[in-house]
Amino acid sequence: MLRIRIIIGLISLFFLVIIFEAIRRRKFMEKYALLWIISGLVMLIFSLFPEILFRFSHFLGLYYLTVLLLVCFIFLLLILFYLSIAISQLTEKNKELAQEIGLLKEKFDRLKKETKEEENEAT
Repeated sequence: MLRIRIIIGLISLFFLVIIFEAIRRRKFMEKYALLWIISGLVMLIFSLFPEILFRFSHFLGLYYLTVLLLVCFIFLLLILFYLSIAISQLTEKNKELAQEIGLLKEKFDRLKKETKEEENEAT
């Protein structure tokens, strides 16, 4: 049992280090990383103090640890759902910006052509 706690604790620490390193390198925004930091901290706390996990599961009325794992799995699915919504919104925003850039480029090319024609007429 102690061996498993140590392994899970080390995995939790490794997980947190990866998250903080990604934030430091600006590969992960803080607003999205907060969910993962909280998840990593909870995993670390539960690995160091499993009594809290057992008391929490009894408080929720979950007397089998596998049911608690199911709850954790559902929590992670909710995180993935939230991030999928964020990706969808960013994809839509990206499409709108690409369309706007295309329109501005077309307008710029047209104005550039008109300016060139006016210069040719003036000479």
